[in-house]
Amino acid sequence: MPITHVIAHHLQHDADHPAKLSLRQDELAVDEQQDALLNQLKSSFLARLSRKHGSFSSEGESASLLAQELEEFLGGNRSFTKLTMTVMEQFKDGLNESPIELDAHFLFFIEQSGDEHHLFHLFVVNQSESLAINDNLEVAPCFFIDTGPSLFGIKVDLAEWKVRRNYVPISLLPPRGNLLFAEIFEKTIGFSDGIDKEEDTLAFLEGIESYAQQLPDEKVNDYRAQVVDYCTEREGRDEPVNISGLSKSLDDIDAAMFVREVTGRNPQRDEDVLIDRRSLRRYVKFSGREKDLAISFSSYQLNNRINYDADNDTLSIKGIPKTLRNQLLGHIKTK
Repeated sequence: MPITHVIAHHLQHDADHPAKLSLRQDELAVDEQQDALLNQLKSSFLARLSRKHGSFSSEGESASLLAQELEEFLGGNRSFTKLTMTVMEQFKDGLNESPIELDAHFLFFIEQSGDEHHLFHLFVVNQSESLAINDNLEVAPCFFIDTGPSLFGIKVDLAEWKVRRNYVPISLLPPRGNLLFAEIFEKTIGFSDGIDKEEDTLAFLEGIESYAQQLPDEKVNDYRAQVVDYCTEREGRDEPVNISGLSKSLDDIDAAMFVREVTGRNPQRDEDVLIDRRSLRRYVKFSGREKDLAISFSSYQLNNRINYDADNDTLSIKGIPKTLRNQLLGHIKTK
């Protein structure tokens, strides 16, 4: 997706001095480097399981300054540079009221998808030092943008926000291991955590399983696999699963009945479900580990090749994997 606006600012703060804000006065040129950087940042952002989803706060003192600035920008009354500067000043004020130390760059992007669909990104990044061999074949220090665990930021679906203000257009990746700064970041953004993805995903999967009970046994595994593939692909793009859209992608099902079954447990709920990746993984696979024992198997094998006796707390396996069988037979022969 093409970038339409991009700019970088720098914010530094330690406990003994006021925050120092370095502002760029004009936007960066949009080129292949900016495209490559945004793709790297988005890839790292989407890979993290700790993403939260919500909306902008609109009440009292917690009302979002970013939302107001985006409103002005979208209405043509605020330049992108001015928008970012105003947000950075608020970040600076928040840091000055805390003992947090920070030395980071704030990267702002707008990217366009289609004629009217725009996404706003803010990534907070650190630079790491390394070594490289320069043109003179000398080892010299170099710096690179760290897209690893230190990365955090937000994504705002501007088209979704304009149409459905009460839904969840914001994806937020909070700072890792710093609860105080996470609070400052969310307050500055004006983020309101609006949904429980795990709860919604579990309710969705209950509906998926309810419909599965109506299918012939030989079709159930393929049906589940198609559901998981669809949900995984949508979650990987940080997009909700639309239940009607999912129904149209599944083979040999009654789409209308499927939608009724999946949404029937909560008739008031939206047809779009943001998937919790951890819950989806547990739906696909059971696993557990202790010091000397690790067990993992597809949930579809339960009551098929694998049976659980709750009274005796035992698992029975029919047809163990060939490699494990060979190891066991080899062990027996050596005794």
